[in-house]
Amino acid sequence: MSKSIGIDLGTTNSVAAIKRVHTEIIKNSEGDDLTPSCVTLKSKKGVMKYIAKESFVVGRHALEWMKQDPANTVTAVKRLMGRSINDPDVKKIIADRRHLNTITTHSRGTENSLAILLGKNEYTPEQISAKILEKIHTDSEKALGDTIEYAVITVPAYFNDKQKHATRNAAAIAGMKVQRLLPEPTAAAISFGVDSVGVDDAKTVLVFDFGGGTFDLSVLTISGGQFIEQGKGGNMWMGGEDIDQKIIDHVLHETAEEYDIDDIQAFIDGQSISDKNRFSAELKNAVEQAKIALSEKDETAIELLGILKDSDGDLIDIDVELTRNEFETIISPIVAGAMELVKNLLEQIHFTPDLIDNVLLVGGSSKIPCVIKAVKELFGEEKVLLHDRPMLAIAEGAAILSHRLSDSYECPGCGREVLQSDKTCPGCQFDLDAHVASHSVYDIIHSAAHDYYIVLENGEKYLLIEKNTPLPCEQKEMFNLVHHEQRLVHMKFVNVVNDIEESIGDLWLGIDDEMQESLYRKKYENENMKLNASDGDENGDSEKKETEEDVKSDEGVDPEKPLTIEVSLKIDENNIVEVGASIVEIPEAEISKNLSRGKADEKLFVELENLINETNTSDADDYVALEVTSRTIGIIKDINKVIDEKTGGVIEPVYDLAFQKIDNTRKLSQDGLTCQSLIYYCENVISSFGNILPPGDIVKLKKRTKHLEEMMERGSYKENVDAYNALDNALDKMPMVTALMTIKKAGGLCLEHEPAKAPLFLSAIQGLLSLDEGASEDRIQAGFDKIISTLPLAHNIIEKYDYQKTTIYKGITK
Repeated sequence: MSKSIGIDLGTTNSVAAIKRVHTEIIKNSEGDDLTPSCVTLKSKKGVMKYIAKESFVVGRHALEWMKQDPANTVTAVKRLMGRSINDPDVKKIIADRRHLNTITTHSRGTENSLAILLGKNEYTPEQISAKILEKIHTDSEKALGDTIEYAVITVPAYFNDKQKHATRNAAAIAGMKVQRLLPEPTAAAISFGVDSVGVDDAKTVLVFDFGGGTFDLSVLTISGGQFIEQGKGGNMWMGGEDIDQKIIDHVLHETAEEYDIDDIQAFIDGQSISDKNRFSAELKNAVEQAKIALSEKDETAIELLGILKDSDGDLIDIDVELTRNEFETIISPIVAGAMELVKNLLEQIHFTPDLIDNVLLVGGSSKIPCVIKAVKELFGEEKVLLHDRPMLAIAEGAAILSHRLSDSYECPGCGREVLQSDKTCPGCQFDLDAHVASHSVYDIIHSAAHDYYIVLENGEKYLLIEKNTPLPCEQKEMFNLVHHEQRLVHMKFVNVVNDIEESIGDLWLGIDDEMQESLYRKKYENENMKLNASDGDENGDSEKKETEEDVKSDEGVDPEKPLTIEVSLKIDENNIVEVGASIVEIPEAEISKNLSRGKADEKLFVELENLINETNTSDADDYVALEVTSRTIGIIKDINKVIDEKTGGVIEPVYDLAFQKIDNTRKLSQDGLTCQSLIYYCENVISSFGNILPPGDIVKLKKRTKHLEEMMERGSYKENVDAYNALDNALDKMPMVTALMTIKKAGGLCLEHEPAKAPLFLSAIQGLLSLDEGASEDRIQAGFDKIISTLPLAHNIIEKYDYQKTTIYKGITK
């Protein structure tokens, strides 16, 4: 049967495990427990001489290939998952001349995302991570001799929503379904707790997870198979990679002093490409081995001989002695930073060190003696436990939870397949419930990793969910739109991580014509209810009271008041965020959509916002503003379909159409061609004067209106212009219709601005419309004369009142 496994998708190494009766590490195809989280794109000539064949290599072989082609080899991709190109730490990586990968803005994304260039193609971090997961998936299926459909995948406790979403997408690309995204410290606690905390015991454990790329902290209470997160903290940019870099900096500094080299990095850059690549790869490997050695020894040497040469061709050898004391001095800022984060976490959850029963050290960097010493000084030597499998513990914990989340598993007593709902084994009567409580995971209560905010119109942040809130949770809040005529809503959601604001994503909503009609209908019904409520006691006191209650409950439907929007933010047990919104006055119109997270949909939304801002700052009249608004509402619907919900990939035809519509809207508004207004105009012509128009004219107008609507939906800019001109020209050939519509418009403006003049225009129209088929030629001519004589005054009224500057509103207030 199909199996489920646990996967530690690490920065430096990745591990897979499975729990059957016992928890086992699944070896990869090379026979190793650890798979280096390294991916390279190899290119070699195919059968045809000039065609290169590209293939991905993952793991140990990719790490070996890095010496030859570091520019097309990716390590520590986990650090880039869900990251922005403007992230300060990403900028440091890009600026570091020792980093040879090209990291750039994704062509189908915004500054809230990034891409890695390999060969001539761009790849997202989740696409690279998917290659690692594909190898683990394939190797595990081969090792187990069975298919694997599900996995629990671990992530740093401090990963934000975008990073977790990217991890889930990577798994989908790799062909696996994610049962749970499990925080790494919680996974380590599970590995520790199922063996060390009895069913009747209770312990509060701080997991100190110091891995290759991240530093994670989590405080959990473990009891009877339950794991309750009390709080979490850490730093996503602190780990073994940073320790390695500090040693590299030290080694290069010592070498530069020995050989009197002013700029050692420029010297290395001046080497041949092959020597530079080989040197960088071997130095990184030598430094990592030295770091490991200093956990056991007091002194070690870092040697790289026969690679670097000066301008005279003389060899510049690396030969640096490194003592444990020197090593500890070099990394002391990192260790101090880690301990400060521990203290901050305890303070946030109102704990003191004496309330912690055990501190569990996991991750490769936790084995460093000075790290262990610092933890013991804070908590006491007897409380600190170094996990006996620090590199494997996280995968084991994930496997235990994966086993628990499976529909069925093997009975520990007889090996028979049993269901998770079974309390005892149907075959041997083994007490499954008791076994789960003492040897497995009964339940995990997670907590929110960060504070979650929504950004208001004035730029202020409104807190929706506070850090360390138990999960799953949902918070609903009421907000007001900025203006009573507002039809667009743009909401921005952010995290605050270590006092730094990070975008979670944006949500755009449009109030379309159907929703508007529902609102108008509601307002009309509301007015009728008020009239009915004031009609006296015809239906008795109780019925009158009931009517008044109904009116009171609907009194918020006011045409002059901005609408109210209810925003919901839900966080599931994986810390994945889901947002939704509904207009309170139109409850039947549910408008819940996915957050844009720096990808192609967000890129289009940025273009859309730029278009709106351009319109607001231009001299365009309200017709152009209405045109842009109307088109934007339709474009939002398209953009919300751009991203494949399963894989996170871009659906290119949808993207291209949405981009075309934005471009069309921009060009047409600049030209002053308001297609939607022309369509409304034409529909008004037919509804108002259809009884006096020749049938052939009505057919022509309907046909050209429909064609313009089709071009607005799928046509190019030129096709939109041609369709607009065709309808406009058809109306130009109906001068009396134009005259009637001009007078009608002037009458409408007078009703608003000069009511006394309104009857003049309305009577002129009514005089012509009231003529029946038997009317004399004199009466008909008199009706036309009245229209013609009224036109100059109508033009004056329109010129005086028609131009209005309208702002397109899109914000929210509290």
